[in-house]
Amino acid sequence: MEFLQERRMIFLNLPFEVVNVSNSEKLLRLLKVISLIERRHGATLNNLAEECNVCERNIYRDLDALNESGIPVYFDVETKRYRFMDKVFLRPLTFSVDEAAAVLACVQDFSKENTPLSNSLRLAQDKILACLPNDRQCQVDKARKVVDIWVTSKPVEVCQKLFGCVEKAIERHRRLKIRYYTKQRESESERKIDPYVITFRGSAWYLIAYCHLRQDVLLFRMDRIKQANETMESFDLPKDFSTQEYFSGSWLIERGEPVHVKLRFLPEAARWVRSETFHPSQRITELDDGAIIFEATVNGRREISRWILGYGSEVEVLEPEDLRFYLMKQAAQMVKIYN
Repeated sequence: MEFLQERRMIFLNLPFEVVNVSNSEKLLRLLKVISLIERRHGATLNNLAEECNVCERNIYRDLDALNESGIPVYFDVETKRYRFMDKVFLRPLTFSVDEAAAVLACVQDFSKENTPLSNSLRLAQDKILACLPNDRQCQVDKARKVVDIWVTSKPVEVCQKLFGCVEKAIERHRRLKIRYYTKQRESESERKIDPYVITFRGSAWYLIAYCHLRQDVLLFRMDRIKQANETMESFDLPKDFSTQEYFSGSWLIERGEPVHVKLRFLPEAARWVRSETFHPSQRITELDDGAIIFEATVNGRREISRWILGYGSEVEVLEPEDLRFYLMKQAAQMVKIYN
């Protein structure tokens, strides 16, 4: 009811020409603009125009209409987003038992570990429980014990202060000056980067960023960033950048030339492989003897090689020839060790 009353007050405050029935389309768009700004903690002009399917000039008029009606909208220069001056339109969160239990089940294991998000996750859990009536809190507590999500690998620790610095730079579109340790070369280097997004893969936090030293979009392990300082230089995130697209061909995180891999799994291993999706491009062909042919096109060879080795003698590399030869050498070295 509170939410409906808030929206009714918006209708009453809007200029007459907007509320006019003939302008119902504009009224609906204004409500959508309000929702987008609330939901995203601010929205860019381009975001609003795309979501509302109108030109930016129309969005300017909509923002003027909101300001005239007593709904103050301002432009945040640092984040380049439009925001509300206050939080009067934010409705209180309400969760059903299933919703609260689902959210808590997803975050509880991460909140136990010493990760940059642990403290925030613990506070979020407390707030979710606090907004529930006492009887519902008991129901949620029981429901949480039904489902347990376990993070198999302990996350690599990252400096909380550094993590926060990178987060703020991403939000403000500010360039960073970092000191980075490259494990392969066992050396440190200073470089300027445009930070795009922080992502968690496997057991570590990574930063996808444009590196001005290498003039390419690279992947930086957060625990290997020894120092990070925000500069006054700003940058624009490429409109076509997508985290999903960046990792689209990777087995996990590896970047490299695409390679088509063809494997034959014997029946025992085939039982497990056929039941899972390991890569978006994978294709499985069943054989009469219970074995399978597994095919996928992945970036690089290192990560998939380790995965193949995990199946020991239950898998044979059919293609490519160089990967087959590499694993033959690995197998020969293992024989030497055990002899």
